[in-house]
Amino acid sequence: MVTIIVTSSAVAIALAAVAYRRSRVMLAWSGALALHAFTYGLFVLRGQISDLISILLANVALVSGLTLFVEGILLFQQRRARHWLIWLPVVVLGLSFSFLLDAMQARLVISGVICAGLTATALITLIQRRHETSGRGQYILMTGFLFATLIFLARIVGTLTGQMELATFLANNQIQTLTFLTAIIDLTLLSIGMVLMIHERAEHELFQNREILRQQNATLKDYSDELKDANRKLEALSITDGLTGLYNRRHFDEVLAAEWARARRAGEALVILMIDIDLFKRYNDCYGHQAGDDCLIKVAGALQGGARRSGDMSARYGGEEFVVIASDTDLVQAKVLGESLCQAVESMEIPHAQSPFGKVTVSIGVAAMIPGGETSAEALVFSADEALYRAKNAGRNQVAVG
Repeated sequence: MVTIIVTSSAVAIALAAVAYRRSRVMLAWSGALALHAFTYGLFVLRGQISDLISILLANVALVSGLTLFVEGILLFQQRRARHWLIWLPVVVLGLSFSFLLDAMQARLVISGVICAGLTATALITLIQRRHETSGRGQYILMTGFLFATLIFLARIVGTLTGQMELATFLANNQIQTLTFLTAIIDLTLLSIGMVLMIHERAEHELFQNREILRQQNATLKDYSDELKDANRKLEALSITDGLTGLYNRRHFDEVLAAEWARARRAGEALVILMIDIDLFKRYNDCYGHQAGDDCLIKVAGALQGGARRSGDMSARYGGEEFVVIASDTDLVQAKVLGESLCQAVESMEIPHAQSPFGKVTVSIGVAAMIPGGETSAEALVFSADEALYRAKNAGRNQVAVG
């Protein structure tokens, strides 16, 4: 009995220390073990203290401890319970023992029935939710409660058949000895079982949380990829002309500034080609704005196809005007590029009844400049624009060099 008291107290303190402010389940279990130790302490003092305390209080403490075991299981399983119903056996035992202090056999039967009922309730509660609880801890608990139930039933049978001495609680008989031995084994089983069950649930929840986190990370990555793709598309839209698909004026200005700075550092010339569709207003008036848009798209395609070098950039400058930045080239090569672009547009044979050529053509002005001193990129654009007007004044469908 001293072993039971020491073991119950040590485990109760250990569980309470671990469970403090963390686990209501383990606190309930700790309370149950503490009551168990208190119960056997009163049993040891049997005959040295009043029967009211050693019998009534001890048995109330024993049943209260078993009730806390049931409470702990229900808390673990997160089940709603009628607490008044769970604690009713404690009230029944207390009232019945108050009137049966002198009737030992009746007390032993009543306490045996109530204790067996509580341990059986704990066992059934565990069995009902065994599929929802992971791990082996629950089976250790089931074994412990099964042993306890069988021993309480054995005490009832022993009491009713007269095989168990009723003179003293410390009587030396097989049932009493088996009861104490089973109590020590049960303490071990119940303590290990509950701690293991809580640990296994924590591991299971950790695994589930990791899986959820993995899925959330995968979802976030998908969202991130979609967002990056949307940003790329948005960026492309922000620098692209909606009609022709070429770069727009804003992006041209940004690239021109960057290329101007690069050419300044390298001491190289920067070349641009200003391109204008000849007599485009007349084309619109003759064929309509829808045909005009189609014409712009076709011309843009020809320009983009003609300026294929990695350093070349084609953009819609505005209206029917286009521009090409030709890096790493000189005026001679730029003029050759311009002539090939003129030929590319003319070879599409787009009818233009209001043009002296009978088809859509372009005029191109080429300008080159080495950045330095007070010169600016705007001066280069202005020079190319002047060359473009000279090409127009010279009869159109040709290239002029600034």
